[in-house]
Amino acid sequence: MKYLHRILKAKKGTNIKVHFSQPAKVLLLGDYQYKNYKEHRTYDYRGGSLQHSPQMFVIPNDGLWHIVVERGSYYHPKNIVAAVEVA
Repeated sequence: MKYLHRILKAKKGTNIKVHFSQPAKVLLLGDYQYKNYKEHRTYDYRGGSLQHSPQMFVIPNDGLWHIVVERGSYYHPKNIVAAVEVA
C-alpha cells in the first residue's frame, strides 16, 4: 500500500487540520497503533474514508501521533497531495 505519512509530537487538545486533494482514507494513529498499521495488524484510529478537505482532528493524548493519507494500492496508487497544519 502507498501512503503519505507525517509524524507530530503534540499535546492533548491540539487541533490538527489535514488537507488532501481528493477523497482519501485519512488516519490519525498513536505511535503503537502506527506500528500495528505498518505490520498489517489490527489497529485503532481516528478518521477513515473522507470526502471533503480539510478535516480537523483533536489530539486525544500527549505524545507522538502519525497522520496517514492512503494513496491506494501498491500497483494502482492515486495522485494525492496532502498537507498537515497545526491549528
